[in-house]
Amino acid sequence: MKVTQIYITTALGVICLVLSIATQQINRGNQALQARAQAQQAEITKGNQVNQVGLKLLNEMARLSLQNEKIKTVLEENNFSVQPIEPTPAP
Repeated sequence: MKVTQIYITTALGVICLVLSIATQQINRGNQALQARAQAQQAEITKGNQVNQVGLKLLNEMARLSLQNEKIKTVLEENNFSVQPIEPTPAP
């Protein structure tokens, strides 16, 4: 082998090594981003579940407020007005 061929081969080997290390670092960064995204998604899911429970509680309180003036007063003090729903006649 000629000296220039050795230099070229060595340079290509170093380039491959550097690119391999860079790929590993990028991969670690991507894994960290994925972990953060999963944590955020878990928080969003938890928030949605809490919201659903809150809506169910509020609906139940609204239903009960039609029979209980104290509950109706509490809802009205918090800017919720409850109106009874009249069933629609069947055609």
